[in-house]
Amino acid sequence: MGEQTPIQPGPRGGAPGVAPGSTGTARAPRSERATESAASRGPFQGELQALFSRAVRELASELGCEQVLAWGLGPEGRPLVLASRVATGEPRAPEPATFERLARLGGAEDLGSPAANTELQQIAAHYGISAAVPVAPSMESAAGILVLGGESEPAGRVRPRSLERLSRTAEEIGPAARAALSGQRLAQLDSEVQRLDRLSKLGELVAEIVHEIRNPLVSVKTFLQLLPERENDPEFSEGFLEVASDELRRVERLLEVVLEHARPAPGTRQDLRADVTRTFESVTRLIAHRAAEGLVTIRTETEPELPSVQLAPDSLRQLVLNLVMNALEVSPQQGEVRLRARGSGAQGPEDGVEIRVEDDGPGIPEALRDRLFEPFTTSRTSGAGGLGLAICQRIVQDAGGQIAVEEAASGGACFVLRLPAASADA
Repeated sequence: MGEQTPIQPGPRGGAPGVAPGSTGTARAPRSERATESAASRGPFQGELQALFSRAVRELASELGCEQVLAWGLGPEGRPLVLASRVATGEPRAPEPATFERLARLGGAEDLGSPAANTELQQIAAHYGISAAVPVAPSMESAAGILVLGGESEPAGRVRPRSLERLSRTAEEIGPAARAALSGQRLAQLDSEVQRLDRLSKLGELVAEIVHEIRNPLVSVKTFLQLLPERENDPEFSEGFLEVASDELRRVERLLEVVLEHARPAPGTRQDLRADVTRTFESVTRLIAHRAAEGLVTIRTETEPELPSVQLAPDSLRQLVLNLVMNALEVSPQQGEVRLRARGSGAQGPEDGVEIRVEDDGPGIPEALRDRLFEPFTTSRTSGAGGLGLAICQRIVQDAGGQIAVEEAASGGACFVLRLPAASADA
């Protein structure tokens, strides 16, 4: 007999050389053949196939049947041939309804016996088989089905010894088949989780863009609301018109992030130079109106001759703006938000810059500090949030820096950024 272990989907018509409704009786083998299987594309499916291949080989050797098959289900639930030893022709995979019917058998059964119902007798005649037993049957289906056939044991005249051996084989390999099938399903589930994770990352990107666009739009809206009553104020017109223009340009650049995500292109080193003092001035000017509404004072302190940091100017402003906006939200009236910057390098300020953003709010509970930079983690008691700090951490880490949260001297929160200095060629 030739041993074969191919995977092939069940045809909707009859088997090659066998008309539907015929018995498809096997003949004596003319030569031995073996074919490689495609089943071992995954470790668990390969394990299941190897298990059934051994069972088929032992049954064929011991019982001398011309046809011994193992049917199983592919990843998409379509029946296929896991392993086979046939005298001639090609092994057939069953239709889904046939597989499900045989999976409900109570044990090894002669499909052509007088006790078998008409449906089983029709299956035996159509596929040219005589006996079958499900392996590891469950509420859903079975891990596989072992099938016998051939002229030596035709349907209706299968030897009790063959049925007993078929049943014993199914019991022996049942636990291992069940474990392999469970592993295969877990692997499929893991693949689906990975796919959903990729979709989640895309959704996270969109959420970041929405979150970051809101801040510049608020500043532009504020400018437009104040414009009618202060249109003759030169300082207002010059200062806030410049801020509004800058913010609209930043909205444009933020939207370009989506395109960059689809086709990322590396930036040049000349892009990575941001002035901390100018960033403090820009951010405080941008949120001065909101701070005044909340009766909160914003103070800035910077050491002289601070080096530029290795970040794009937009990225640094995004960092500082997020942290200051968070500080404003938790600050009480008459409170204070402090922005401080100093050199942080071991060899001098030219090695890096430390930025501190402190508030007079309630502070961050210690239990929350380790998770504070995870997406959608927030210390707020109401309202949406939790993306801003995750965005900040990503920007800092991409720049090779560090971000942490401490307790301020006032009892509020103190966010500490340590950023590398821009290189000489930036």
